[in-house]
Amino acid sequence: MTGYFELISQALSTLNQGNVFALAALFLVLALGEMGVPFPFVLQGVLFFIGYQITQGAGVRLIPVVVVLVMGRQFGSAVVYFVARFLGKPFVDRIGKVFPSWQSQPDKLKRKLSKGAPVAIAIGRLTPGLLVPTSLTSGAIGLRYEYFALGIALSTIVWDGTFIASGTILGSSVQRLGLTIPSWSILAGFITAISLIWVVRRFLLWRKGR
Repeated sequence: MTGYFELISQALSTLNQGNVFALAALFLVLALGEMGVPFPFVLQGVLFFIGYQITQGAGVRLIPVVVVLVMGRQFGSAVVYFVARFLGKPFVDRIGKVFPSWQSQPDKLKRKLSKGAPVAIAIGRLTPGLLVPTSLTSGAIGLRYEYFALGIALSTIVWDGTFIASGTILGSSVQRLGLTIPSWSILAGFITAISLIWVVRRFLLWRKGR
C-alpha cells in the first residue's frame, strides 16, 4: 500500500511541475466529471496534494494547473449545457429515467436558476448530487450561456480553491511544527479521511431514509 501511494505521489509531482501529459489527464478527468463520469476522491486528492506541495518548496507551477481547472470544468459543463439546450426537455426527461436520483431536480432548479443565475448555478453545483442536473437544467431552459459560464467559474473558485487552500494550510502547519512527513503519507491520510466522511454521510442518509 505504501508503494501505491508513493507512485501516485510521484505522478502528481509531474503535474505540479507542469508536465503536459499530466495536465491533459487532469483536463480529461475534469471534463468527464462534469459530464457525470464518477472519479471518487481523485480530483479532491489531486487539489489537496497541490496545495500541500506549494508549501514544501516543490516548485509548483500553479498557473497551468489553475488554467486547466477552469478550462476542463468549462468544457465539460458546456458539452452538457449545449446538448440539453439543443435536445430540450424531452432529453432531460429521458436522462431522469436513466438516473432516478436526478429526476426530481430539474423542476426545483428551474425556480432557483430563474432568480440570480450565476450565484444560483454556483450554489446548485456545490450541492451534493446537483452538479450535472444544474448543467442539464440550465441548457434545457435556455439560460444565457454567459450567466452559466460565470456560475461555473464561481463554483470552481469555491470548490477547487477550498481543497487547494486546505492542503496549503496543512503544509504550513507541518512546516511551523518542524515536522518531516512524506508526501505520500499526506495523500494517503487525506484520501482515508475523505473516504470515511463519505461512508459516514452515506450511512446517515441510509438511516434517515429508513
